[in-house]
Amino acid sequence: MESVVAKPSMRILEKIARFSAIALAVLFIGVSVVGIFAAWYVNRKASDVALKGFGVIEMGVGVVDAGVGRVNELVATSRTEVKQAAETISTVGAQAAANSSVLNALNERLETSLAPRIAQMRQTLSPVRDAVASVGNAVSFVSTLPGMAERAPRLTALDETFDRLEGMSADATQLRSTLRALVEQKNAASAETVTALNALAQRIDTRLGEVQTNVQSMRADIDALQVRIEKKKSRLLFAFNLLALLSTLMLVWVIYTQIVVIQHHWVRVRRPAA
Repeated sequence: MESVVAKPSMRILEKIARFSAIALAVLFIGVSVVGIFAAWYVNRKASDVALKGFGVIEMGVGVVDAGVGRVNELVATSRTEVKQAAETISTVGAQAAANSSVLNALNERLETSLAPRIAQMRQTLSPVRDAVASVGNAVSFVSTLPGMAERAPRLTALDETFDRLEGMSADATQLRSTLRALVEQKNAASAETVTALNALAQRIDTRLGEVQTNVQSMRADIDALQVRIEKKKSRLLFAFNLLALLSTLMLVWVIYTQIVVIQHHWVRVRRPAA
């Protein structure tokens, strides 16, 4: 009699256990489906954040390329003008009184073209410096990502360039004032004055060359950085997608196993009692 009563009780307990297993499997399936969507959502958000950092670098590189290209043009024109001025001073400087009109025209040309051009170089390099600083900040941010360590570009070369432009501006002012004094001399110009003018012109030309070398070196560093960053960007995005794909496959496997569990228990729940 007791065994007869125990069988229905065991059957009820078995059904409860199997329904609980089915409910738990359904819960796992729901969590897995949410996990799949979450994996690709996180992948998209992580990719967007990374691409924003890379975008800042690309914009900065564009500003640097445009600025350096403009500075190169200004430097090339200025060096040509300074060399022509040095040749004119060497040719007619000793007879300043007789060639006052030529020297006055030269002085006016230096005042209206060379000085503004030096100021344009400084104005052009100001946004370039800001762009390099922004690139440095973006590189520092990107370097916090796994496998993305990179050295931020340094501003030392640009700071040195600004110092040289300051010195060049002072030299250009001194060149014009000395040339003006040469024209105003009533007597024959001394060889020392002509030598001083040539030395000033040579110093300006040397500094222009140093400015050109510095900005070109900085441009080469930034371009090399962009190439390295592009490669790392491709690897990082690939890693994000691969991680999301592996997570999806793992969760799909979990869903499959839980479906098997549900089928197993459902068949036994529906099986008629012996």
